[in-house]
Amino acid sequence: MFKTERMDAILDILREKKHVTVNYLAEHVYASNVTIRRELKKMEELGLVIRSYGGVTLRESENRFVPLVVREHNSSSIKDKIARQAVDLITEGSTIFMDGSSTVLRMVNFLHERQNITVITNSLRAAAMLCEKRITVYCTGGLLVPEAIVCVGSYSENLIQSVTADLAFFSSQGLSADGKISDFSENETHQRQLMLQHAQKKYFLCDSSKLGKTFLFTVCHISQIDGILSDVDAMAWLKSVDGAKA
Repeated sequence: MFKTERMDAILDILREKKHVTVNYLAEHVYASNVTIRRELKKMEELGLVIRSYGGVTLRESENRFVPLVVREHNSSSIKDKIARQAVDLITEGSTIFMDGSSTVLRMVNFLHERQNITVITNSLRAAAMLCEKRITVYCTGGLLVPEAIVCVGSYSENLIQSVTADLAFFSSQGLSADGKISDFSENETHQRQLMLQHAQKKYFLCDSSKLGKTFLFTVCHISQIDGILSDVDAMAWLKSVDGAKA
């Protein structure tokens, strides 16, 4: 089992059990106690778990940053489904913004050189993968955030503001019942806002786990975008919540 896969498996167990022992994890992810303790130490440093005598507990707070290496392996099949919907919206010759989210990153797997597109992204991971596919890509540059593998800051913002894209694809951590899209990262939120301002059409990639959640920084309201791409009918969910309030 790869390190990221083991980490993902541990998180899945903790979401279900809340608190487990090292022995329990070792038995269920087929690894030694030494390996599990080493993995848990790393996860605690990332702010994902709380270790205690005799076991480990999932850190419950939603308002924390989760590294890309963890996010991109969470709900991968659902993210692939959403990514395919997004790619279907791209026409030949389009210029597109792609943010640094793990869901948008999955789109790269379904893009190909023959589409003759140009991508502008602040994600170093996406830029590298697009280069391998021989797709024209502009990386915004700027200050690198190691955990997210994205560029932020004024240099990055200047490039985004200097261009206009046909489409912008972005994700974020939450969609509230009143239609606000929000995130915990101030820098990435600002990057997304600029991409939306400089794109003709905007699409939010949102898996069902994000519904009903609110974070510190508001990216935009759904009235400011052209569509929500999800594994569920997000608009129907919003209407049902609004109806329940009424």
